[in-house]
Amino acid sequence: MAPPVKDVENRVPAALVAVLSEPVKTLFYGKRQGWIMNTVKIALWMAVFGTLMAAAGCTETHAQQKQAIENRWGKTTAQANIPQAEELINRGQLEKAKQLLTRCLEADPELTPAYMLMGRIHLAEGQNAPARQAFEKAVRMDPNLDDGWYFLASLAVLEKDYAGAQEFCQKALDLQPANTEYILSLSDICLETGRLDRAQEILDGGLSAQSGNLDLILAKARLYQRSNNRAEALRLYEQVQLTHGAVPQILEPCGYAYMADGQWLQAAEKFDLLLPQYQADPDRYNATMRSLAMSLFNAGRYGQAMVYYDKLSVVFRQDADIWLTMAHAAMGIDDAKRAAYCADQALKYHPSWPKAYAVRGSAQYLLGQYEQALQDFTKITGEDELAGFAWFMTGRCYQQMGQAFQANAAFEKAQQMDPDNELISTFLKGTLDAL
Repeated sequence: MAPPVKDVENRVPAALVAVLSEPVKTLFYGKRQGWIMNTVKIALWMAVFGTLMAAAGCTETHAQQKQAIENRWGKTTAQANIPQAEELINRGQLEKAKQLLTRCLEADPELTPAYMLMGRIHLAEGQNAPARQAFEKAVRMDPNLDDGWYFLASLAVLEKDYAGAQEFCQKALDLQPANTEYILSLSDICLETGRLDRAQEILDGGLSAQSGNLDLILAKARLYQRSNNRAEALRLYEQVQLTHGAVPQILEPCGYAYMADGQWLQAAEKFDLLLPQYQADPDRYNATMRSLAMSLFNAGRYGQAMVYYDKLSVVFRQDADIWLTMAHAAMGIDDAKRAAYCADQALKYHPSWPKAYAVRGSAQYLLGQYEQALQDFTKITGEDELAGFAWFMTGRCYQQMGQAFQANAAFEKAQQMDPDNELISTFLKGTLDAL
């Protein structure tokens, strides 16, 4: 049943009703009532759909916001975990650090410090290729990352790519011109490639801004040594000792520089100052004591050398070199008996050692044990280095035993084996004439 016209009019705009003719009204209100109802339904559905679409749009925006918050939180957490990862690396817990850094990079693939630390782990594990990839990614993201360039330089040095090492190290130094480690490394790379002038230029540049930097001064002294300018190196060592004191960093290289220059007594003085400073480090202490003993021995201070060699023989009981040098030192202070004992010990730990036979034979000769000495010298007459000396001492033994013919033959053999030996020639001239 059609609704009253009045009710319908209340729902239709008045202006529209006014222009409609009566037949049209009848059609509109009568036969087309279903159309009106459908239109209303469509309008309602459209309103509801619009509301749903708006709600859906709000829901999508909220999800995006939630995801963005989660991403920001993940990145913040990843950044906060970097110090923990570094601490794990410093404690040697590389696997745990690697797992933590992997999670950090999953949360923030652009986290530069994570790539740096991952590169350090790979480097510590000897995996150079992954380490290089990590450092390269880090410097691509942040070209001002000086330590990233420095690690790349270190890898290049390991691979003997000195051109690449120089390029990377120079970039690190350009970013941090006052960094002593970068200055020293770049200078060392130039030294390795024989560019001594460039190495000195780099060191001088660093010293111009840091004139009292001990590491740079010592590096320059080493550069002088490398250039065979030992006098200038020693001058620099002595000068810096006056300003920085008798510290191991100066005394040790200075002592070895004096050894290289053959100034044994000066070397001994440096090692004597250095020795007490290494008491807490047995390895360095013993190495320094050995250098001190050697310097004293070569300086002709055999008695002092014996003191230190005696201590070394307790620590290095089976070291034949120490026993033989101690035998030489004993001969230097005319202690033939001790020399023979030390040479025995050397032969015990280094059997059939020609030099030990030579020293023991000499000690036995001085002790008047000519037959035993003769046996030792006979064993080394076939040694090229010692043949002349062995035949000469063989002749002396025969001479002391009263066997002139054998002595004469041995002396002639000695002169044949070592004709340029002035000592043997002078001795033989008088001896053979007498015979």
